Amino acid sequence: MKILVFGGSFDPIHQGHVSLLRRAIKIIAPDATHIVPAYHSPFKAKSPTPFRLRMQMARQAFAGLGKNLIFDDYELRQGGKTYTYQLIQYLQKRYVKPEIYLLVGTDCLNDLHNWKNPQVIFKNATVVAGKRKGYQERPARFNHLFLPGFFPKLSSSRVRAHILACGDIPDTVPVQVVNTIRQHNLYGLNIHRWLKARLKPNRYIHSQKVADMAAVLADIYDVNVEDAVLAAILHDAGKGFTGPELVRFCRTHKIKVPFFEDMCRQEPSLLHSFVSAWLAQHEFRVRKPEVLQAIAEHTLGSLQMSVLSKILFVADISSKDRKYKDAFLIRNMAAEDLDKALLYAANRKLLFTIDSQKWLCPLGIDLWNHLIKQAK
Repeated sequence: MKILVFGGSFDPIHQGHVSLLRRAIKIIAPDATHIVPAYHSPFKAKSPTPFRLRMQMARQAFAGLGKNLIFDDYELRQGGKTYTYQLIQYLQKRYVKPEIYLLVGTDCLNDLHNWKNPQVIFKNATVVAGKRKGYQERPARFNHLFLPGFFPKLSSSRVRAHILACGDIPDTVPVQVVNTIRQHNLYGLNIHRWLKARLKPNRYIHSQKVADMAAVLADIYDVNVEDAVLAAILHDAGKGFTGPELVRFCRTHKIKVPFFEDMCRQEPSLLHSFVSAWLAQHEFRVRKPEVLQAIAEHTLGSLQMSVLSKILFVADISSKDRKYKDAFLIRNMAAEDLDKALLYAANRKLLFTIDSQKWLCPLGIDLWNHLIKQAK
């Protein structure tokens, strides 16, 4: 029997998955096709999207693509990290002398030798892959075949980042899956619902624009795009509070803020950065320290800013909704030299504060002196 197997996180399913599987079924004409959502991929952190929902989305997107589709919960039954060689062995036990075809994306193809026990995979399965335009084929030391034609350059991580940044679902997600994502508020839709209910419309739009710019800069400076978008979309979550409410919130939750009493007296609005970081951690269960740090530092900075913190600081002051004349300059500068853009952004913030005759927080002054020293 010909057995086609297609595994992955499917978090979420996108049109690239559908196109790849449709073509593979047409070319290989398998007797059975196993769709195997990952329970916990060995190469990724465990998905926060429940297995049952990822299986549901797989059923919705792949239904009708071919005969004898088997939506296999093998990895769920394993209950932990499962390797592809184990999946191959499972299929060998399930069928009598199966002819196994392992369907993978182009990104996986050149990395298969680094998988667990690759010799078991190569000995017992034929690897099937779809090419993307521009793919440079390397000599393969195992049985493989390429499907005819080219396939779109899509990834689930990019789909997740888009939904998290914009609050809408792109057309790269199959229409059958859209309602499931909406009904369960997946991939940051819960964050957008919360922000819409608590922020003024212009502030909510600003958060989206900052997320857009953070995603662009994350690509340029090799930062995890989802981390950058998450920090950006939540950076002003505390802006829905008034000054006195920010003070009370910090006192109630014992949030540690440098120069706290001075801020309370002189400029309580500056507390929103620290409140936003608290909300990210406790309201939305953000656990990555670098994301929380970037949110807390996006207004005043610090002397040890990560690349992610610099990206958010710059994106906040120069996002496309900003109308002052230097915003365009900072955006262009950031695409070429992030540190130069950071220095210029810090300069603009100080001048805005002085021109507005507001209190200068020592954190902002320290950042400026630090950046000037580094520039020299």
